[in-house]
Amino acid sequence: MRSKGRGKLVVLAIALALIFSHFGSAAMAEEEREQGYYVVYDEETNKKIFSTARVLHVGDQYLNEENLLYEVVKISGDKAYAKFKEKVNIEAALNLPGSENVAQISEDNSFVIEASSAKKEKVIAIYHTHSDESYIPTDGKASIPHNGGIFKVGEALKSALEEKGIKVIQSRQSHDPHDSMAYQRSRRTAVELLKNGPDAIIDVHRDAVPAEEYQGTVNGQPLAKIQLVVGRQNPQIEATNNFAKQLKATADKKYPGLIKGIFYGKGAYNQDLSPRSILIEAGTYTNSRFKAQDGANIMADVIATTIYGEDYAKESAPSPGTTTKIPGEGRGASRALLWILGIAALGFGAYMLISTGGINELSAKVRRFSTREFANFLGTKKSVPKENDKESKNVDKEERENEV
Repeated sequence: MRSKGRGKLVVLAIALALIFSHFGSAAMAEEEREQGYYVVYDEETNKKIFSTARVLHVGDQYLNEENLLYEVVKISGDKAYAKFKEKVNIEAALNLPGSENVAQISEDNSFVIEASSAKKEKVIAIYHTHSDESYIPTDGKASIPHNGGIFKVGEALKSALEEKGIKVIQSRQSHDPHDSMAYQRSRRTAVELLKNGPDAIIDVHRDAVPAEEYQGTVNGQPLAKIQLVVGRQNPQIEATNNFAKQLKATADKKYPGLIKGIFYGKGAYNQDLSPRSILIEAGTYTNSRFKAQDGANIMADVIATTIYGEDYAKESAPSPGTTTKIPGEGRGASRALLWILGIAALGFGAYMLISTGGINELSAKVRRFSTREFANFLGTKKSVPKENDKESKNVDKEERENEV
């Protein structure tokens, strides 16, 4: 009896260690600095590469506007140093052959692989992990709990995509507070959105660095640039990275200067849920929100072109020959599925060891867990009621006219 008890404790300890190491490390990795930001320099030339308010780790990478790839090798206070790795042929990402399969989540929260050619309509999903993020020049504050100006940037992206004949589902669910667990809370929102079978899911943020880091001009129009973020702890990073590079390649061809770079940070950013999941930074807190919205308007065409092809307006649904394929989608989705199921199984085992009074009660506990507790873990979460679109646009117009 004692050996059985010790065996249970050993299994419990291993399961909990693996669960906490995964979720704990991911949460810490996705943190942002409460104050200040890092400036990253080339270790050889001491030339500035970029700035970021995300917590940096050695091994993080950055693909700059000129498609030069750097890797962080040293961090000292507010400064970091990176070594040059290679010049990336970004356009090659547009020509890579790949799977036509896209990972989706079914009504019962299980992962399925669905052929993109079988879809009936174009659908994009948008959500906001940091729902408080705002823009000081326009919103008056850098943070407005539960109702940040970032929602209006998401609305601008939504409207621009809808004008192109694409159905857009934007969640206004709050995930406050703005802490290291925000991505765990927004994961539930992402899961709910993926039940609608979107062709891509986009987490819209803004950065927290000086305004000049994002100030730019595209085709003579002043705007706030876009930065893409890819999680390095994502089991299907290959597919996510291909999608990010395809977005930048498309932007570089059609709207040079729109995308300032791709940041590869430690963390997953919920990108393991779908191969076409991306985090975008639309300007920074010291930019005008209107400039961020202008950037989002142009980004809408980049997204539509990348996913549906140049002739997306003529197609009723993505199909072979028009949709830009992402290499490894099927393989990445399968790896992500096995990885998530493994973590879930360990969590299930830990739960059972804690809650079961004995082996005879195991079957009853399994039944209750599968029908109740697990459903609650991934269950529905009501969203904050959506603002009236017409009223929001009128207020937005008045604010833009009154901006100095």
